[in-house]
Amino acid sequence: MAKKVNWDEWLGFISFERTLVEAFLERIDHSIVAIFTGNQQGKTRVVCGNYIPKMIMGALPLKRFNIYPEDKIRSIRLASENLPNDSEGSEVRNTVYPALKESLPKSWIKKDITVRKPVVTVNSPIGGPTIPIEFVSYNMTTNAVAGVQRKMIVLDELSPYEFYEEQRPRIMAANGRIIITVTAINANWMYDELFERARTYVRTPIVVQAYKDRLGLDVKKIEHTDSSQDICVIQAATDDNPLWAELIKRNNLQVSVPDYITKYLDYNDPDTILMRRYGILKQSGGAIFKDFQWDVHYISGDRYFPNDIPYKWRHGRFVDFHEKNPWAIMWLALSPENEAFVWQEMNPSPEREIVSGIARQIAEKTGDIISFTDLIDPLAAKMQPSVGVDVTTDLNRCILKLKREGIGTGGYFRSWDTKSLRGRDEIKKRLKNAKEVGKPFNNKVVRDGRTEVLPTLWILDNCKQTALSLRNWRTDEWADRNAHVSKDAKETPQQKWSHFCMCLEACFKHPAFQSAPRMNHGPTREIPQARYGQRGGR
Repeated sequence: MAKKVNWDEWLGFISFERTLVEAFLERIDHSIVAIFTGNQQGKTRVVCGNYIPKMIMGALPLKRFNIYPEDKIRSIRLASENLPNDSEGSEVRNTVYPALKESLPKSWIKKDITVRKPVVTVNSPIGGPTIPIEFVSYNMTTNAVAGVQRKMIVLDELSPYEFYEEQRPRIMAANGRIIITVTAINANWMYDELFERARTYVRTPIVVQAYKDRLGLDVKKIEHTDSSQDICVIQAATDDNPLWAELIKRNNLQVSVPDYITKYLDYNDPDTILMRRYGILKQSGGAIFKDFQWDVHYISGDRYFPNDIPYKWRHGRFVDFHEKNPWAIMWLALSPENEAFVWQEMNPSPEREIVSGIARQIAEKTGDIISFTDLIDPLAAKMQPSVGVDVTTDLNRCILKLKREGIGTGGYFRSWDTKSLRGRDEIKKRLKNAKEVGKPFNNKVVRDGRTEVLPTLWILDNCKQTALSLRNWRTDEWADRNAHVSKDAKETPQQKWSHFCMCLEACFKHPAFQSAPRMNHGPTREIPQARYGQRGGR
């Protein structure tokens, strides 16, 4: 005789109204899913109150994410800023545990959490050993949350990057999944590591419309990229939560859902509205070059220079030196119309390559172009005990030797200027001008009846590291997110992503690149030298 079902204990689960976020989450086959939403979207309830019970029942459409009786790895980890028993006065600060308990049938729970052991032990309704659902906090040490493999890990809101990094190996053996739920305003490092590296983007119709209405961008509901990362980003708005329509009806309010939400999420700053309401990230906070736009400044070399960079423009090579980290090496050309183009880059590791090998690559990539300006980080003047000279001298010696052998056109690197922010200001000006004119060779504008030539900056699409550096370089942030409330933003730039930017700053501080050159009337190149293979730019 079949066991009678106590439907009362299922009320929490069956009363949950299905949402688009739930539908997306169940059908996307990615190991890492980051859900970026507006405030009060209901994402925690979707994951903990709906997805996990289905996972335990073996009811998810994607079979590999279910927990079956024969599975050996059965643990689920729920991570958040606070443990379930943490409280502030009478207020329990953990929201993950209540969302889970509201939907799990009581008959499933073999043992609930205790102060000493924050683990809910669940009897599997389809057989097999029990399923431990453990709760951990971001305040725990890395070692405390390492070790045992997990079937699934949930990170609720912003975690420290080191914590996230430690979780990734924990799902390998189970071919499992990490789900991250975060309000877009709190994204922090997740913008670079997750949002910008996603292979798939899935957006609700309300988010798609917000992109169009508020940013003038036509984005797709489902968008695939060429990223190698197994990451999916789901974006949903506060408006996508069915709670608001229910609340309005229950209280007999004569107002639409959008108007009701606007009443509470109407901020003076448009970017805050984008993040807090629509889950749209605009990482301008702390960004050094806020005007950089990938779809504007990152251009196709094949389209704009089908016959190579003009030989007679003013050219420069710039080297940001490091003893252990990869060097940043950049080639830049300045046109007679004062448009600057980064057309070649290198990122060699000094731990894998020697100076002579790097010099040969520089010579070969330069080809037959005469480099009028060669600048290098003053730190390269440090003596190398192994060869008895400093790196700058060694590099110049190697380049001269190569020229005598018929490789490259020579050159002579000198230390660049490390004083003032003049170069950084020039980059900002050129990026802003480029955004205004929209495309290269279009920088003559009429203002007050006078024609002006605007200095611009463009990055060819074989120079991805330079473009990434301009987009991602920003000031340091406080390790504790609560410090943002009580302290001013830091003014010190981060080291990460700074290296190619340092090359650009050095370039525009040098007199040779502070004004447009006259056309060089040197010898004409007999055979154009194609050196591109660019793909992906406009």
